[in-house]
Amino acid sequence: MSKFNILYVGSVPEAIREELRSRLPEGFALEFLDEGPPEERAGLLSEAHFIMGFPGSITPRALRMAGNLRMVQLLSAGYDELDMELANELGLPVANNGGANSIAVAEHTILLILSLYKRLCRHHDSLRRGVWLRERDHPLDMFELAGKAVGIVGFGNVGRALAERLRGFQVKMRYHDIVRSEEHEDRLGVEYLGLDEVLRTSDIVSVHVPLTASTRNMIGAKELNRMKRTAVLINTSRGEVVDEGALYRALKEHKIAGAGLDVFAREGDIQKGTCTSPLFELENVVVTPHYAGHTFDTWLRRIRIGYENIVNCTKGEPRYIVNREALSRNRGSANQP
Repeated sequence: MSKFNILYVGSVPEAIREELRSRLPEGFALEFLDEGPPEERAGLLSEAHFIMGFPGSITPRALRMAGNLRMVQLLSAGYDELDMELANELGLPVANNGGANSIAVAEHTILLILSLYKRLCRHHDSLRRGVWLRERDHPLDMFELAGKAVGIVGFGNVGRALAERLRGFQVKMRYHDIVRSEEHEDRLGVEYLGLDEVLRTSDIVSVHVPLTASTRNMIGAKELNRMKRTAVLINTSRGEVVDEGALYRALKEHKIAGAGLDVFAREGDIQKGTCTSPLFELENVVVTPHYAGHTFDTWLRRIRIGYENIVNCTKGEPRYIVNREALSRNRGSANQP
């Protein structure tokens, strides 16, 4: 008989459901909220000891109905779409994915940098139209990554994974974070600088911070004006971290050379087709639809880390908690079903 119930909340591909079932730890039962009829969902929530899923799918109503919940295990790094105020009020610890997507996001960041530096989109589109640009387009606006100064803003799991992968490109790296990581500086060959200095001296500025009250619009007109005119900005964190209006003006007026963006302030409306972004119209911008962290490999790491952490929680040793203040107010003992 299973001792603990895990409830997956949100849609998930069938292949991943099978992975979730096959990797389920001993002593646990797994249910999918969307598989049961609506009249049974209240029962599934009330019996759940752990909820697993992405924050946008976990509603305040679900949190309130899950009266036996011990922890919310997110499969994402970000948690800004979850009602954290309510989680704290209910004494619910929330854990993120512990860096499960850091490799994928770091690789995607390098993809965006190289796409900008080699003008990949322009050459791809023109060749598909039958236009061969090589003979007429002298490469005065294309560059190598080697030798460039890369500034990493936010040196958590993704920032460090990026630094590890950039070492092979022979770049000069500097970083800024609210917490200095001296133990990683020598190993990764990175220098700690203040944010203004990172912006002023870097050829590439890549942003990897969570969305919080203090990081919202942390890259605005003032910060963009500090960057080199030849610099490019990469954002794979959250759209609201960058003031998109200020970024549009900086790109349009060539105050910076380009931007590679995987995230946007109004992603929900863009997905629905009810709005677009003026950034999409600019030739010095490369955009992707917030999929930097989405690979099959990442799914497997999300599942492994999530299950390991749920097991840790039953032993009173949860990791990756983003609201540690809730631990002292947890509404149930983790090792008692």
